Amino acid sequence: MSGPDSAAESSNFLFLVRPFFELFGCTDESIMSFFIRKCAHFTEHAIAVMLGWKAAREWFGASQKALWVTLGIWVLVPCIDESIQLSVPGRAGMFTDVLIDMSGGFTGLLVMTLLCRIRQNPRSAYR
Repeated sequence: MSGPDSAAESSNFLFLVRPFFELFGCTDESIMSFFIRKCAHFTEHAIAVMLGWKAAREWFGASQKALWVTLGIWVLVPCIDESIQLSVPGRAGMFTDVLIDMSGGFTGLLVMTLLCRIRQNPRSAYR
């Protein structure tokens, strides 16, 4: 997506969540937009890793191979995503976004691991 298209999409979402930001005293649109974009990076990659983990476990079972495939996805996808942005007009690939994406991926992997443990032994998850 080009820079202007991405900005327009963020602006549409900003319109919806502006009252939430204003509730906390934030009225600067550039700060709101920045926060929305970074949260989108984080969430997008958390979901991608969760789906990748689920697919890897379907293919390889609950094994080390499934974990390594998921980790490969976790590392490669953010790097590829930001590299692609280097060639899109109005966009920039940023190392900080790779770190945010990987943090989202880590969170997604953590959530899936916790859900598996709860599913395997529901009583011990709440002790």
